[in-house]
Amino acid sequence: MVHACADERLTRELQPSNLSLRCPPRARIRLVPTVVVSAIAAFTSLATSSPAEAGGAGPVLQSDSESAPDLVRPWSQAAFDAAHTAFNRFEDILSPSNVGLLTQAWASPVGVGTLYASPIVSGGRVYIGSGDGHMFAFDARTGATVWVGQKEKLFFVDSAAARHGLVFANALYQPLRAYDAQTGAIVWTSSFSDVRASPTIVGRVLYVASFDGTLAAIDQATGAARWSVQGGCCVYDQAPVVDGGKVFQMRTDHTLTAYDAMDGTQLWSVPAFSVGTVAAWHGKVFFNDYPNIVALDEATGAQVWAAPVLTAATVGAPAVADGMVFVTQSQLLALDAATGAVVWTAPASSGWGPVVANGVVYASSLSGEWDAFDEHDGSLLWSVTVGSGCGGSCANATPVVADGTLYLAGPDQYLRAFTLPQ
Repeated sequence: MVHACADERLTRELQPSNLSLRCPPRARIRLVPTVVVSAIAAFTSLATSSPAEAGGAGPVLQSDSESAPDLVRPWSQAAFDAAHTAFNRFEDILSPSNVGLLTQAWASPVGVGTLYASPIVSGGRVYIGSGDGHMFAFDARTGATVWVGQKEKLFFVDSAAARHGLVFANALYQPLRAYDAQTGAIVWTSSFSDVRASPTIVGRVLYVASFDGTLAAIDQATGAARWSVQGGCCVYDQAPVVDGGKVFQMRTDHTLTAYDAMDGTQLWSVPAFSVGTVAAWHGKVFFNDYPNIVALDEATGAQVWAAPVLTAATVGAPAVADGMVFVTQSQLLALDAATGAVVWTAPASSGWGPVVANGVVYASSLSGEWDAFDEHDGSLLWSVTVGSGCGGSCANATPVVADGTLYLAGPDQYLRAFTLPQ
């Protein structure tokens, strides 16, 4: 099965028989203040505490900060960080006061066919997999194609991850591969195949889940496994999430399990289900389990609250920022992260989750529309409609915001970048 709103022919051909899911995204070179550089350097030691990076209060393996060339606030993996908060806490260019001035800087074709994957940004480049089975690298400033990877058997639907000169990505139900970030050459291919979710990276460790339910921690330099654990079938779009020294894995057998991030020891497992990935923040795990948005305690798996606000199943993941949880479905919802109370709603009907950066919530609508809302009250700040691609009903990616640029993938085969006027 491809994304829930994808082409019906592909849906029928690729949907596993045992899985039933309902259908209900101009980099600037800036000086980095010494205090930021010092903080990032401090994060890179093993077993440090980094609430700012992972969104949690406990220790983590290593920060989500990038190596030196990437200190200009990259978006280097799915949902921004290992905790999958979808919150770029370093953005300070686009804001509620100026986001309404965004204009298209460039549009570049990513192969042929509809885009299902969301982009990532790292080292001045944008990486995204195409609808015809290639990984692409673009210059983040100009949109020029830097390299095109070798042809895969199927297309890409999941976001890549980038770190230490490598880009990690998998086509639909294919092995995870490491590409040289400069050339696109394949450096290694993982023995963990049949991958159907984005990889998650923390320091030099990649967390990868195979469709059969296996969760593994692998070395980013070699692809060799540090540990792996078996789980119930299956993992479909439900990427591993790392926060507070734990790895959280949702599976389609309706379980959410927490493991020790260092050695894979199971810590707890509870009945739970979401089609999309969970998000972790300040000791809680959030996910969409129709009709509820649910918050669990990271330490025990106990339910903190459940808000019955969803009118249909959604394939997207929540975004968590500044004490609120944001979810898109028949509308964009903002909930209090502590209680689950609805703070505001806005018209953004999409199955794919929103993202947050510097007081702005970015979301898509099924009509091919992309919107920006004020984080505090849900007022509309900016909107653009891409009227081609899936007949106006197939926005499959999530927005990405990095260093003053908004990147939108699709709903056609184009990756677009929007910036403020010069």
